[in-house]
Amino acid sequence: MSKIVNIKKSLPLVLARSMRWHLRHYMGLADYPVAATFQLTNKCNLRCVMCNIPNNPEQNVLPLDLFGRIVRELSGLGCCFASLSGGEVLTIPGFFDYLREAKKNLPSINTVTNGLLLDEAAAREFKAAGADSVSLSLDGMDSTHEFIRRSRGAFSKTVSAIENLKKYAPGVKIVVNTVIMPGNIDDLYRLTKFVNSLGVAHKFQPLNEHPKFDGQSKAYSVNRDIDIRKVTAFVRFLEGRKNVANSRYFLRSIPAYF
Repeated sequence: MSKIVNIKKSLPLVLARSMRWHLRHYMGLADYPVAATFQLTNKCNLRCVMCNIPNNPEQNVLPLDLFGRIVRELSGLGCCFASLSGGEVLTIPGFFDYLREAKKNLPSINTVTNGLLLDEAAAREFKAAGADSVSLSLDGMDSTHEFIRRSRGAFSKTVSAIENLKKYAPGVKIVVNTVIMPGNIDDLYRLTKFVNSLGVAHKFQPLNEHPKFDGQSKAYSVNRDIDIRKVTAFVRFLEGRKNVANSRYFLRSIPAYF
């Protein structure tokens, strides 16, 4: 978990809230959320092959005032961590107001982005807003990633986003997210070594099919037909790699998802 969540700046507060949670839990009192995830918007600048979120006929953004009320309530309950995702959060006008509001109330905040809009100015904004970590998506090398993300140039733009964060937002933890799927399983060894060369953490998750939305008109399906032997071999390859953020227990559970 420490490879993903950056809590160094607020360790005393996190420890105090964690101890409070455990005390309440073992006393049989009602538990409260330690971590939260916000889907701030379903608007996105990509149409990835495995994602159904952009097909939601209702394209919305969570209002900032409502978001602020929620994070203040979570803080009062003792929440320690929140992840801000979408859609693509950097398509939200004034996104960094959300990040600043979250940081005023919660010890550790992660942002999930595809990185296409993360230029020098955005990287500086992440630093100024007090971001703890940023997770960016890479699902393969070059053409593999661009096929999955359905966007020419997406690979180089995301790598540039990582370099922007390293240069203009030092101290912000960087995590690369990768979805394991039939279309990239043979490319993941190269990708893993490449991400390691960037000096950032790497997190993996299996392909999951999204639910369909009420009123959805666009067809949506995912191909989950994958060679389990290849998945198992790749999981073994990941075990013990220092920059891989997943626990061994989680990694070993990945083949069962398919």
